[in-house]
Amino acid sequence: MKGLKIFGLFLVLHVAAWAGTRVYLSQHQPDVLIVVDTSYALKPQFAAMERWITAREASTRYKKIVVGTDKALLGELASLKSREAIFRTAFGRMSEENLQRYASTPAVEKILLSDGSIKPEGWTVVKFP
Repeated sequence: MKGLKIFGLFLVLHVAAWAGTRVYLSQHQPDVLIVVDTSYALKPQFAAMERWITAREASTRYKKIVVGTDKALLGELASLKSREAIFRTAFGRMSEENLQRYASTPAVEKILLSDGSIKPEGWTVVKFP
């Protein structure tokens, strides 16, 4: 009987710790910034980029995904009316100066979806040929 009580106590402690962690992580989600290079040369890759974003969202747990382009910050991915808003315009070339608007972003991870022609410091570059 004593062993059953100890087992029950450990089970209750385990469930309480799991529930507390889940609630805390749900309320304190760090930002992940995804910036899409919408230059004209990458227009044929927009569908592949959209699939990558969808896969990343499905595999990311307890993190808030914020999206932007080389032209503007769009906001939280979950609050966008349509994913097509990310790929609405395609013109010009992207440079590292375009990423300066994201320098003060408090994101724990910064991801750039591009052709790999630039490799900015502190960013993870996902290359689309």
